[in-house]
Amino acid sequence: MSLVVRHLVGTWVVGSATTGTLAVLFTLDRGSLPVQPVDELPTLSVLGVLGMLAALFAALGLLAWGTLEVTWLPPTGRAGALWVLVVGGGGFAGWGYAAAATFAGDYSLTAQLVLAYVLGGVPFVLIAALLLESRQANVNALVITALALVVGTAIMDGDPLRACAELLWRVLGSSVTAV
Repeated sequence: MSLVVRHLVGTWVVGSATTGTLAVLFTLDRGSLPVQPVDELPTLSVLGVLGMLAALFAALGLLAWGTLEVTWLPPTGRAGALWVLVVGGGGFAGWGYAAAATFAGDYSLTAQLVLAYVLGGVPFVLIAALLLESRQANVNALVITALALVVGTAIMDGDPLRACAELLWRVLGSSVTAV
């Protein structure tokens, strides 16, 4: 397996496994709500969320350490940390966008969890592909990202900002009103 394939597949697996598990943690015992707000999660679930976030960034760090030479970033520790932050942060933002689209599209919980585990890593891979040395990979990732944003906007009835804000409001719960 080539280093580029290992880089992208590893990113996909890490992104899908962690975001899928995060989706489960936020939907356990949710009652009639789409997700359980973070301030209402049981302590064990909060620890699980923090653990999954730490695992996501730690696994991305290991991946960067072993495969950074396939990117256009210099092979330094600082560049590896930057790669982890950009791929982790950008991938997580893309995953949140996809989650907002599935909630706006009234997907069943089962469909949402399957999508989170199978396709949850796609936003992370798209960001990682934007950082590859290959210009063709960069262009392909950019085109796929644009198409995903358009499809998401269509699912969210042309108002992705509202749908994303509503999901964020639900996840943060009363913590957004506490000042």
